[in-house]
Amino acid sequence: MSSHETTAYAPLLRRIHWATAVLFIIAMLIGFYCGLQPPGTSPRRELLEVHKSLGMTLLFLSVLRLMVRAATKVPPEPSSFGALVRFAARLNHVALYLILFTMPLTGYAFSSAGGYSLKYFWTFSWPRLLTDSPQIAHAGEVAHDTLAYLVYAVVALHIAATFWHVLVMRDGTLARMWPRSGNR
Repeated sequence: MSSHETTAYAPLLRRIHWATAVLFIIAMLIGFYCGLQPPGTSPRRELLEVHKSLGMTLLFLSVLRLMVRAATKVPPEPSSFGALVRFAARLNHVALYLILFTMPLTGYAFSSAGGYSLKYFWTFSWPRLLTDSPQIAHAGEVAHDTLAYLVYAVVALHIAATFWHVLVMRDGTLARMWPRSGNR
């Protein structure tokens, strides 16, 4: 067994990670753009449908990701990691997981209780589990909008840490999650 095989995450987990990363960044950019546009205008309305659909996709990918992570072996952290780096990495990953669950749920609460569309990529509508409630819709909107700032900070920190590991530390951290061909 090569060292890459013993230090890399499972192939399915790596694929889910990168699919999540790409979809998350797209959803984040669409949400940011829509926040700059006047409500009820085009293309804001159409882009919000995509944004919400990506959010629900990310929610289900996150559930799948946790299931795959629980079922597969997590590679050991590089020996170069000190206690502070381990703590910061774990804190950042916990924050990312919380965001991946909280953002779609607050967006759903906002849309469901606010009477907004719950279409999934213009195909079917998610069930409305919340009745029309201006108070719940407002709370969901405030939570979603406020958490967006945390999203920007946590994602920026995650990307900055990746660059730090690649360019400064050169410790192979990115290789643990980098997609590769084959079954490694």
